[in-house]
This record gives sequence, structure tokens and C-alpha cells, in this order.
Amino acid sequence: MTIKVGSIELKSRVYVPPMAGVTDLVFRRIVREVDPSCLLSTEMVSSKALMYKTENRIMDLGANEHPIGIQIFGHEPDIMAQAAQMAQSKGADFIDINMGCPVPKITKGKDGCALMREPELAREIIATVKSAVNIPVTVKFRLGWDDESRNAVQFGEMAEGAGASLVTVHGRTRQQLYSGKADWSFIGLVKKALSIPVFGNGDVFEPEDAIRLLEITNCDGVAVARGSLGNPWLIPRITKFIDTGVLDQAPDDIERLVVAFKHCLGLIAYKGLRVGTNESRRHLTHYTKGIPGSAVFRNRLTQITSAEDALNILAELASTVEGPGGKERFLFAVEQDYLEYCKKPGEGNGDSEDRIQTPVNIGSVAPIAVP
Repeated sequence: MTIKVGSIELKSRVYVPPMAGVTDLVFRRIVREVDPSCLLSTEMVSSKALMYKTENRIMDLGANEHPIGIQIFGHEPDIMAQAAQMAQSKGADFIDINMGCPVPKITKGKDGCALMREPELAREIIATVKSAVNIPVTVKFRLGWDDESRNAVQFGEMAEGAGASLVTVHGRTRQQLYSGKADWSFIGLVKKALSIPVFGNGDVFEPEDAIRLLEITNCDGVAVARGSLGNPWLIPRITKFIDTGVLDQAPDDIERLVVAFKHCLGLIAYKGLRVGTNESRRHLTHYTKGIPGSAVFRNRLTQITSAEDALNILAELASTVEGPGGKERFLFAVEQDYLEYCKKPGEGNGDSEDRIQTPVNIGSVAPIAVP
């Protein structure tokens, strides 16, 4: 099945959409290592903020990330168009417009999902952005503001008419935030009404979930968001299951701990010691979720202040999981990366005025794993 997004021909039916505080350059590098073909996008970036500070590290892109989009949010068409042009100049393959973020900090300013209550303004934004760039424009939105105003079908038709090349639909309303169950059947109504590709999003935590979503919605692809937290291997497992029907086993616990530590090192190297370790805490708890006996270690991981802290705690957990052999296997796998890190510890920009600013409370978007 060939999916075209404007001039882009996708090689995968799996999309890792924007997640505030998650889909940064470090996370995406890990995803690309395990799945070279899925569709990717950056965290969302404020179009208004770009007018005051044109260089924003959220738009940093790696050479091997393509196809990748940059997601922008805002509600002023001309400013959104300028932001889209900046994103295009950064090397984005497509521009994704956020019309689905439910967080009050965003919606109270008429941004994100608030635009589903103003479809004419949303239409103007999409059309203006489309005319400002020569790469595809995509839109992410929800079922509606609340259950009494589920307008996703009409909103999708509007987006297509305004020039969107693909839409991603999250199967919840703004009122639900991330609670309850995603309504995949309603996503199917959007797909039925549109001729452009539609990707379904919500409650995909296992490859089998992705298959069920595709069967119920008849969508062109599946967007995997929270299910990939601490579990980037979910993405290639879904890709292979869709393409071949073969269900690969998930990595074992020691493999998970190895990637968890490498993720931590990457964040510190990219964002600096203070910001890198702070952001690592949340990711590390996700990687260790479900590992037998890990609850007490997760509590300790939320208090790390250095890469060495993470190394020692994860090595202890590896020993708990698999005995002395597990600890040895873990340390051997991370040794080279740690030695390289020790040569230039925490030299990112996270402790300076240029540190990355996440536009929303990331805790509300990607809840921390709990014991």
C-alpha cells in the first residue's frame, strides 16, 4: 500500500507524532536506529515565539531523520505562515499544524484544540500556511471540543479543502484530555469522508492495537504516541506486523536498560547536565516500567543528578533482574558510550539561556510512569 503525502511517498504506515517534551532530537535518533522508515515529527513550536527568537532548538533536525515534519502551533494566519517558512528553511519535509493539543495553557490562547471551535479561522490558517511553503501541510486534531460538539468529520473535510495533504485524528475530545478510551469508530467516519490520507491516533500500546485500529477505521496509517514512551521498539514491531504479519518479540529487560541509559547520556550531551538529567528522570521511569522489582529503583531514578547516578541505579536493577550476569551484560553494552560521554560530560546548551523551552506542561502530556 503506497501512501503519498503531497510529493512524499511514505515507506511506512507508522507515524510518531509530536509529543511535547518527548520527540526531541535525542528521542528521534533512538527511533531512527530501530525504525529507519517511519514518519517523524518534532515537538510543537510556538509560531509567536519564533517571531521574537528565530532560532529555536526544537527545530533542530538530524541528517538521517527524513521523512520528518516540524509542528507549529498558533492562531494568527500570517504569523503561522512565517513560522512555516522558517521550518521549511530548517529542512522539514512537511509542516504539521497542531489543532489538537488539549492543554489549557494552549487552548486558552485560541491555539491547539481551541481551533476546532473556530473552523473558519482554522481554514484560513491552513490555507495561508499552504500558500507560504512548497512542502506538504498536515493537520493534527481531535474528535472535537467535547462530546456535544464532535465535529471531526466536518473539520477534516475543511482541512482537506483548505489544502492539507494528510490529517492525524486523535480519538478523544479536548474535554477528555488523555482519559477514557479513544473512539476509533469515530476516526473511521473521518477516514470515510476524506480522500487524503488519514492516520488514527490513540490507545496504541501493542502491535495488536495498531492492527485493530486499522481494521476498525480503515485508516491509511497509525500514529503511535504515548505507547512509544520508554518503548521505541514498539514502532518497528508495528511496522513489521503490518507489513508481514510477523510479530517480533519485545526486547528483554537488559536491552531496555541499555537504551534507557543511552537515552540519558544523549539528553545530557544535547541539553546540558542540569536540564538533561532532569528530563532523563521521566524517560528512565518509562523504560523501567513493567520490569519486575523495579518500583523502588524508579523512585530513585526520579532523583538522579548525573549520568553516574543513572548508571549505578540501572546497573543495580540489571543485577536484580538477571543476577551478576545481567549487571555485567548491561555494563559491557554501555561501556563505550559512557567512556565517550566522560570525555565531554554535559556540554549541551541546556544550562544556558539557549536551553530548550517546552511550550506546555510536559507532565500533563506524557504522564510519568508510576510504580
